[in-house]
Amino acid sequence: MEEPGGQEPQTFTLPLLGALYSSVVIVAVVAILNSRIGRGLEDEIDAPARTLVAAPVILAATVVFVSSVIALILPAYRRAALRVAEIAAWLIPAWLMMGAMVLGAISFALNHAD
Repeated sequence: MEEPGGQEPQTFTLPLLGALYSSVVIVAVVAILNSRIGRGLEDEIDAPARTLVAAPVILAATVVFVSSVIALILPAYRRAALRVAEIAAWLIPAWLMMGAMVLGAISFALNHAD
């Protein structure tokens, strides 16, 4: 068992996984917005609504990527950088779920408003 103030083993696994995760999220969001699904959303959802969903996801993924790279380059700040990356990584699916629920509620309300 490790002491609370002891040294941790220096591995590259978590920072590399964080950088990969954030890169995949950014590519997936951009690909979805440029695909047939994203273009179909243009008719149903205004551009500001799509931006309010996509922009925080890309921002959080950028924070994860930068924090992971800092953890790789500066081992002295690895623990703090990985904590920031972990928090931002959890914000991505949380924001997507909240956005989907809000857009679904709006769609439901508009369809039943007649």
